[in-house]
Amino acid sequence: MPSTFDRDAMAKWYAGRHLGTDSGVEEIHFLPRESPPTEIRFVEINRLIPETTDLEPIDFGVDIGGSDAHTLLVLDVTPAQWEAIRAGRLPLPSGWTLDGSETIGRR
Repeated sequence: MPSTFDRDAMAKWYAGRHLGTDSGVEEIHFLPRESPPTEIRFVEINRLIPETTDLEPIDFGVDIGGSDAHTLLVLDVTPAQWEAIRAGRLPLPSGWTLDGSETIGRR
């Protein structure tokens, strides 16, 4: 059975849900480049989380199986950590890149 998974549409849907349910999330960056076609990678800038030195994405466990099977990985960072990532002082997880990223913010 061919995949009917639309990564871009699902990323927008998940981003809307995260922005709507977590008041600390200021902005979401969708990182499609260099990720598998069934993986959604987000960097979420969250002003309500404590700053940690361990930047590991959280697997939201949404792999539903079938033709729409996919993974959602979210890396929560503080605004200061986001600035450090953008400046190249703090690395993203291995294999992640900001090249070609799409910013999804509050409306």
